[in-house]
Amino acid sequence: MPIIRKEAKDTLTAVEMDRGDVLEFTLRSGSVVRMELVSTKAEIFRTTLKQIKIEEHLARTDYRFKCRLKINGKEVELEREVSTQKSFYEPWTIGGLQIWFDAVDDIFEFLTDTHGGCRPGKHARFAIQDPTMRICPVKLHPWCPLPEPGLKIENCYTGEDCWMGAYFGTSAHGGLDINHPRGTPLWAPIDIHDHFFFNSLEMGHNNNRWRGIHHWENGAEWILQAHHMTSLAVPEHRPLKKGEQFANGAGVLSGEVDHSHFVFKIHDEGETILLDPWILFRQMYIEK
Repeated sequence: MPIIRKEAKDTLTAVEMDRGDVLEFTLRSGSVVRMELVSTKAEIFRTTLKQIKIEEHLARTDYRFKCRLKINGKEVELEREVSTQKSFYEPWTIGGLQIWFDAVDDIFEFLTDTHGGCRPGKHARFAIQDPTMRICPVKLHPWCPLPEPGLKIENCYTGEDCWMGAYFGTSAHGGLDINHPRGTPLWAPIDIHDHFFFNSLEMGHNNNRWRGIHHWENGAEWILQAHHMTSLAVPEHRPLKKGEQFANGAGVLSGEVDHSHFVFKIHDEGETILLDPWILFRQMYIEK
């Protein structure tokens, strides 16, 4: 039985697991929580597609996925929905772990991975934290003006482009879209140590896509991305302070409705794992 050993840090831990894997997670107190991935499953519960995995303009597919875990010997089941309002979910606190249940590979039985490369590398993907700790050691600044009273699925492009939502009914969406007007300010949620366009109109690409990197003292890196940006507000590679405006969002190759597309990755212990940007936005709402 493969064992993955992780220790609680002052930043969120991303982990991918195969069925039968065991995560041994050491809490800040020194106690160890043992979490085994027993099973995973996914199913469509609503679609307008004529044929699965064939894109249709403005088509919609909503699905649910679940996993069974054994936490310290006790079996529990987690279940999520995408792309409904329930996409903006709360983490579970079970057996001394705070758990964000991000994805299962089973969804690719009926979805494709052609809109952002967000397929998990194993059977399931999670974010884990000691529930006595924050997701990071500093308060987060809003990444953009936060819609009130919260994120609405109908304002994620045409109502489906939350994280892992089925773009045009078919492709898992590798980011979180938030509709807002061209020129909407984007701010650094945390200090950014390096930032740049990795795609741009000036380079000959069809879009402006930005990447910012924060190096935590514990060795982890957070990689933040924003796409469809109208323009940068500051020079590339100049460090940014938390709350500083770095760009004007939306408007470039934004399709049916102007929006910005947000991406969140954690690079740690030699692995880079994508996670739902909702985890960050949830914390921004809590702290604003």
